[in-house]
Amino acid sequence: MGMPGTAFAPDWDTQVNLAPVPAVSASDMIHTVVFTTMRLHDLLRIDETEVVHLAEPGFSDLGTCETSVRYLSEIVRSEIRFDNVIRVETHDGLSGVALPLSLDGDDFWLVFPNIIHRDPDFADHATMLCEQADNVRIAETTDLLFMGAIIEYYSLMLVNRALCEKCMHEKKSFGSIFSKSRADMLVTLLKTIEESDGIDFADMDLLEICCGNGMATIALRQLGCDPVCLDSDKCAVCEGLEHGVLLPHRSMVLDGTQLSHFFEAGSFDCVAGFMLGAIYPFNKDVWKRIMAESIVPLREGGFLVFTVHKNEEIDILKEVMDELGMTGRIIDNRDDTGMYDQWVYLGQKRPIQNLM
Repeated sequence: MGMPGTAFAPDWDTQVNLAPVPAVSASDMIHTVVFTTMRLHDLLRIDETEVVHLAEPGFSDLGTCETSVRYLSEIVRSEIRFDNVIRVETHDGLSGVALPLSLDGDDFWLVFPNIIHRDPDFADHATMLCEQADNVRIAETTDLLFMGAIIEYYSLMLVNRALCEKCMHEKKSFGSIFSKSRADMLVTLLKTIEESDGIDFADMDLLEICCGNGMATIALRQLGCDPVCLDSDKCAVCEGLEHGVLLPHRSMVLDGTQLSHFFEAGSFDCVAGFMLGAIYPFNKDVWKRIMAESIVPLREGGFLVFTVHKNEEIDILKEVMDELGMTGRIIDNRDDTGMYDQWVYLGQKRPIQNLM
């Protein structure tokens, strides 16, 4: 899922959004809202004023696609006739289908992707739907572009409060939640790692887990990196999207224990996480599962970069990585503030490993 990035510099002095996500009022979100999901519209080759929806309530639900499978089956059984059906095809074949539907007088396209959860009945259902259509059009794309369009859709739904029953959080100023000093220190740390280990983060396909609101993402992007970012806290991800720190087509709400369901093995050069959550002996097994999941999408020879607050945490993390067959070392990054990214684990994936 990687692609080359360009370095950017936040305007810390004026606290200006770099790439604000367009907002719509809550009243506009019922049925008729048109989110600026240009990637899906471009991919399907439909007008940008047409409404597009996915059946699953959140990105992580694409791991099972329970709602999509049920809806698709019901639509096939109903034998509804369609004026148009769009088949989304990639190099792997049929990867999705889009149907024109209407609800309470409002017309919209309902998109059913088949690139994360592979439904064994999907091809048969799509064939039946095409037989029920007067016109079938093929939209050719790639898995990477289709995934990016889907991720963008859920990001824009999230930041426009369409995925929350009642949001109580008001937008905060840029400077009140993002720290220039921490970003600068992270840039210095990452440059030091680049020099010591002969790597270039800007040239890497990088996955950032536990990204929060994108505080560390700022440093990665300042180095020219274009990371895929994820966190289980949707409010934090929403905050990063609001300020343009997290990019809609590269950021998702996803738990770190689900990585192998969403990303192909060996698809990233680096997996990173900064200021991971509290690590204790009693939750070591949870972190071992997250680290094992982080290793799966990492290519052989790829790097792991994780930071924590306490010495005790990095010792447990190193022990976990040793058990998972990683080669790595601890970096003492303590400073006078004693706050963020004090201890670093830098590891590398061996050609042969035992993840369990």
